[in-house]
Amino acid sequence: MPLLKYYLLISTISSLKADVLYDLKDLQALEQEKNFEEFLSHVNDIRPSERQKLWKSMYQSMALEMIDYKIKTKDFSLVTFKKIENIGKSSALMSDEFFQLKRALYAKKFFNECYLQASQKNQKNSDKTFDFKTCDKELTSFWFFSKKDPDIGLELATLIEKYPSEANSWPFYQTAINDSIANLYCQKANVQRAVLAKLTNESFEADFNGQYANLIKRFVPEKCFVKLVPTLKVSLSSPESNAIEKEMALKLLSATNNLTPEEEDIFAIIYLLDGPVVGEKMNLAWKRVEILNAKFTKRQEILDKIKKLPTIPDRIFKEPTQPRNKAIINLFAQNFPELLNFYAESCLAYTNFKTPEAQLASGIACNQFIKAAVDLRNKNEAQWLTDKITTQYSSLKK
Repeated sequence: MPLLKYYLLISTISSLKADVLYDLKDLQALEQEKNFEEFLSHVNDIRPSERQKLWKSMYQSMALEMIDYKIKTKDFSLVTFKKIENIGKSSALMSDEFFQLKRALYAKKFFNECYLQASQKNQKNSDKTFDFKTCDKELTSFWFFSKKDPDIGLELATLIEKYPSEANSWPFYQTAINDSIANLYCQKANVQRAVLAKLTNESFEADFNGQYANLIKRFVPEKCFVKLVPTLKVSLSSPESNAIEKEMALKLLSATNNLTPEEEDIFAIIYLLDGPVVGEKMNLAWKRVEILNAKFTKRQEILDKIKKLPTIPDRIFKEPTQPRNKAIINLFAQNFPELLNFYAESCLAYTNFKTPEAQLASGIACNQFIKAAVDLRNKNEAQWLTDKITTQYSSLKK
């Protein structure tokens, strides 16, 4: 037989063999052998009208067998992942919660490997098929076709935030904050950070109209937002949060009526002490301090609460002669001098090592403040502190 005819014959036989359709008995035999690879390659040979309960049961069983085996052998290749994904999208398994749970378990392990390999792409033993773009693409597809379990979503969000991924983590957090037990998820620090970051980013959009109450309604269910209120209040008084974070917290709390008038006074003062962003909120805080001028008792009540803070915000005291800072300090000197004197007394106690646990956020800031206060007093430009405090400071420096 001519060589060409021989090869054509072999090719034809192979083609016919590949086109052979398996019947239900063939699939049963493969199931008994636990041959899931061949079974899954031919599971759809059965005509749709013949896919009854037995066929579906075997399909589910063999699909689970495959995932278990791939996890056990640590086969987290892109080929295997796509094979599992194709199976997961079938009508027979789309609504099978147990299979989808196994699929998600495999996917978590796959994406951990995918992003790890992508981060090591230039290393000798890394898988060159993985890069961040591939991982992001497959992750987005997986989540779109998944049951969107909130716990899995939070794990995936944490994963992509660990790497230089361009995938949007918000959809994963969004599932958690809209879940029936969102009140539990929204107590988690990472969820709260994601929610506040989302609200902040949306407030920077060109079409945002300044209605923070509506902004919250668009993205955060009430049962979730209530869990953020304590965190926002801490942010307002914490030296760890910056001016933008404090302003955002103030806007969100005010928009949802989560501040009492007394809290508004205290947080307005803290907001100013911590170096505010010039704008509407700074102006409102400024006016609240001006009102205190004629309210001595009110000032004492506020001062008592400030004394109970773990630390006294003092960013404006670090560069006290800088125009914005100087203007705010003058505001307090004219309308709430007791606050400046209390801060200066704490500073002197700290400097003198009499009370090293004093509530100062910065020893440098307190010294710069008192030094500037004494210099301005000597020049008759401003009187920020009492004679007693300036005298004590001057004697301390001799």
